[in-house]
Amino acid sequence: MDRLAELEKLVDKLLEEHKKAKEENEQLWKQINEALSKIEKLDKEKRELETLVETYRNSMNSLIQKLQNMINVTESVYEEKREY
Repeated sequence: MDRLAELEKLVDKLLEEHKKAKEENEQLWKQINEALSKIEKLDKEKRELETLVETYRNSMNSLIQKLQNMINVTESVYEEKREY
């Protein structure tokens, strides 16, 4: 009978450890899913920022081109006035 009682205790202990392991597993999966969601959110924000940087870069290049054109026109006008 002692062997049966020991076996019952062992089974109970195994069941309890299984329950704890299952709870830990569920908690870990929850943390993994939260981390994946955060990664997806950060990746989306990164893409948005890259798009914004590209837009600003294009705007700056356009402004620089316009300034260069204005400088060229100003220099041309100045040179024409000097010739008179």
